[in-house]
Amino acid sequence: MIPVLSKPAIYFHADTDANPESIKQVLFGIEEEGIPCELEIKPLKDEVEAAFRASASSPLLVGVTLKNDHLVIHYRNLPPDQPLFSAYRFEANTSEKKRNMGMNAARLVKGVPFK
Repeated sequence: MIPVLSKPAIYFHADTDANPESIKQVLFGIEEEGIPCELEIKPLKDEVEAAFRASASSPLLVGVTLKNDHLVIHYRNLPPDQPLFSAYRFEANTSEKKRNMGMNAARLVKGVPFK
């Protein structure tokens, strides 16, 4: 029997109360860099821990979470409590900043400089 493998993608977990426009802008940024992303909307308790778990299960080693006004980008090879990016008051940022954070998650996968 052939094992079922996950398709390569960044795993993005958003809290059920996350702003849909913020989710959309982060996804646009990831998409602009040409990297696939799997979005799951579910209740999140600790966004840093959830981002690490997402990165640990992502075939591309990158996990993103959004809860309230906090966006976290984590990389599987970093310590669980030390995400690569952690942006508070994310809801108040412009659409461009939200999109740039998504682009940075994708650029981590590609190995190119961040925006």
